[in-house]
Amino acid sequence: MDLSPQARQTLQAVVFTEEREARVEALLRFGAEAGARPLLELVADLVTLADEVIDNGREHAVDLLIQETDLHPYSADKLNYPSLKGALIGLEAAERVPDHARERVCPGCAYRAGSVANQCFTTQSDADSVLENGEAFLCHARGIDDVSGEPTRPCIGHAYAARQHAKDCMEDRHGPEGAA
Repeated sequence: MDLSPQARQTLQAVVFTEEREARVEALLRFGAEAGARPLLELVADLVTLADEVIDNGREHAVDLLIQETDLHPYSADKLNYPSLKGALIGLEAAERVPDHARERVCPGCAYRAGSVANQCFTTQSDADSVLENGEAFLCHARGIDDVSGEPTRPCIGHAYAARQHAKDCMEDRHGPEGAA
């Protein structure tokens, strides 16, 4: 990646600052000095850099699992890993759970914003597929069968998501007021 010194310094200011407002101010300063197109290129470069870091993290985790455990490389390659794409889809999934119910979902639930499962593209794709097909999506934290180790209870987050999905489908079919 070829960043100008000014762009690199701005990204460092954005990344090393904890407060969102300070990040926005750094980006605004860069945009005011460099212009709109360089600012947009900077954002695109940041996404590219983030994707590279995520890919490197996944590669490192897979290598460690292969080296430190008996996990076969073929199985290690199938591991589900967070990504920007998964995180963005996961934010939409979490929004399907109403505010009053968000604390009811498990800490690692695919429908809890920011959880690992919520940010995994494969998990979100599976959840969407199950949602569209009306199939059960089982909880991976509660109600695990002692013998098989398989989940046995429905996912609370998915139950709320399915309810919202059905409501959205009815609105699409009949309009928001239920009239065709």
